[in-house]
Amino acid sequence: MFKNSILLIFITTLVAVSSVAAYGQSNDERAVREIIVKWDEAYRALDAKTIAALETPDFEIVTRFGTWYPQTAREENERMWAWLFTEIYKGKPGPKHSIDRIRFITPDVAIVQTRGCRKESVTLSDGTVIPPFGQTVTFTVVRRKEGWRIAAQNIHNQFKDIDLDGIAPEKLPWKQKQTAAPKR
Repeated sequence: MFKNSILLIFITTLVAVSSVAAYGQSNDERAVREIIVKWDEAYRALDAKTIAALETPDFEIVTRFGTWYPQTAREENERMWAWLFTEIYKGKPGPKHSIDRIRFITPDVAIVQTRGCRKESVTLSDGTVIPPFGQTVTFTVVRRKEGWRIAAQNIHNQFKDIDLDGIAPEKLPWKQKQTAAPKR
């Protein structure tokens, strides 16, 4: 009887701990998803102030051109986004992003993969035309005292001639079994 009682207590405790951990993870995932959705809404509304409020003061971005910009203050983040929306986007909203994956690296750090597709060209101030493109944006989201914030963003362009979007991950060329080369 004693062994059965101990076993029952152990199983009950294990189930309770698992439920609390799963509950916390789903709340965190929901909170991370919410901050990315808010970012996307502000991004499409060209709202630099809201975007900056969602970021850490030391936010870093790697642009679609591969340039790294580490920031030092929320005000600097806001000025960067305002400049981008005026000078690069010319007042036209960017593409809507959908969340493809949220992966927790630690309980306080998540990597979020999003995807968007810009259907019209972008003309830069120097006359350079960027044709329509897809993009994958990788966000690093961290838990702070005030809640989840975006600490880093890395933008990757996807042009039509290298479009792998329609291919299921398990069907990508490098995921296929290789046949052995004939022996000589």
